[in-house]
Amino acid sequence: MLPHRDRSALRKIEEELAASDPDFVAALSEGAPPAHSRLWFTTLILADITVVLMIVIGLLAGSTGLFLWGLVTVPLFVWIHRRLLLRKRDHGADGSA
Repeated sequence: MLPHRDRSALRKIEEELAASDPDFVAALSEGAPPAHSRLWFTTLILADITVVLMIVIGLLAGSTGLFLWGLVTVPLFVWIHRRLLLRKRDHGADGSA
């Protein structure tokens, strides 16, 4: 437990920070995203890298199937990224209103 003097100093710093940069304080109060969200995001990034590698290796190795499967999955991942971005914007707009 902190002494009263330290707690009051911290409270004063928090108040000054809230007055000077409310967006920063709001971002800090949200905290880290849940582990499930981070796992989903990591999986999505790895899938993006895999699709890019499928296209590149398909082109370089002359594997038409690999190249075409990579091209077929690109719109799917664009749709997923766009949906997540719109959901994030909607969630941010709801939180700030």
